[in-house]
Amino acid sequence: MPPAFIPGTPRWFDVSAPDIPATAAFYCDLFGWTAQDTGPEAGHYTILRQDDAQVAGVVSAANPDGTGKPAVWLPYFAVADLEATTTAAVGAGAGVFVAPADVFGRLKFAILTDPDGAPYGLAQPITDPGTERWMAPNNPCWVEYAATRAPADALAHYAKVLGWTHTNAAWETATENPYQAISAPGTGEFGGAHRAAPGEPAPFWSMTIHVPDADATVARAVELGGKIIDEPKDLPGPSRVGVLADPAGAAFAVMAFPH
Repeated sequence: MPPAFIPGTPRWFDVSAPDIPATAAFYCDLFGWTAQDTGPEAGHYTILRQDDAQVAGVVSAANPDGTGKPAVWLPYFAVADLEATTTAAVGAGAGVFVAPADVFGRLKFAILTDPDGAPYGLAQPITDPGTERWMAPNNPCWVEYAATRAPADALAHYAKVLGWTHTNAAWETATENPYQAISAPGTGEFGGAHRAAPGEPAPFWSMTIHVPDADATVARAVELGGKIIDEPKDLPGPSRVGVLADPAGAAFAVMAFPH
């Protein structure tokens, strides 16, 4: 079992792409990562790295029948027993999009949909270290859930399945649909959930990357063919956050912290 394994926490992220090399090149140019194509036997799944540390992956958006999936980022949460957790999730209202599967003896994974329809992944590590530099610059630092109803109600599924705790964020003052901060036993907060605004895709999980300068990263993303969904703005925390889409349309956020 890899070190620092904590059930319930974000373990891995990947983005579906209609053109894997083009999407990998965008993120490598933006964040200084490198890309490794794992070969045809793995469907050209591509590992993105910072130095020698794994960050995330790029997976084909093509279905076996020739149709395409949307370009989206997907988080995978760590579990100790994939089959048992999948069974528990189904009992708690989840659907199974990808049944539990083994990946070359390195890990097991499944992709589910929660009772509201949001996809999420589960990962049981064997030898694979997952995302190795959580919270480091130019690495994932947060997961965010856009809910179609009260965030606390939407997260009840994950509390049952993954053992999460979710509470009103320390800065939250709203009494209707308050923002929820998410943690797991033995961890600090690693994510949050908000009520989706009109027109915002939901229900939906997204990933946030820690960057030194959110404004500069957003500007560079546009130069590389990305689009701005939400201009950088100051948020409680304190932090400065911008929301982007890569050239294929997959949404993600970047977050900078005051020095």
